Amino acid sequence: MKKRVAYIILALLILFSLKIGASNFIDVAKSKGNILSSGEFNIKISKDGQRFYDDTKVFELKELVPGDVKEFNMYVKNYGNVPVSNISIFIFVRDYEEDLSPAEEPYDLTPEEGELSKCLYVDGIYVNGTNVLSKSMRLSELAGKEIKLFSGKLKEKEIIPVKFVVRFSKDAGNECMTDRTEVLIKVVATQ
Repeated sequence: MKKRVAYIILALLILFSLKIGASNFIDVAKSKGNILSSGEFNIKISKDGQRFYDDTKVFELKELVPGDVKEFNMYVKNYGNVPVSNISIFIFVRDYEEDLSPAEEPYDLTPEEGELSKCLYVDGIYVNGTNVLSKSMRLSELAGKEIKLFSGKLKEKEIIPVKFVVRFSKDAGNECMTDRTEVLIKVVATQ
């Protein structure tokens, strides 16, 4: 019986070695140079709608007097080839006391810090003619808050015009004299 099992195993080994040693044709085809790439997601801003930048000053309003109402425009363009779904802005302000005039000195309780952003009101931020603010707000109150400008699908090379209306309160007192406010507008887009 042991001999019989040994013969069967030997026969199987011989059969397997014949199969492995037999020639089978093999062919190989290959694909190379295949590429995957991502699109570009990029927005830029402009003050005139002609030249767009990643970082640019869009306004400068000087020598305002109480009661003045001023407007300025900003344009946001999809510079990439990926559609933009949402655009928001965040406004950051920093008040400076440029000079302390003799007329301001008796009324200004914080001579090291300016108060101008508390006296400036943003009456509207218009996107395609629609005011995205629910009410007029002090510039200082908008500081750090998200303001949604656009929701939808801004395609490649499309531009959104944004108009700001700013009012210097007619009730502003001497504490705002010779003050300056620096405004940073951060535009944030998402896919």
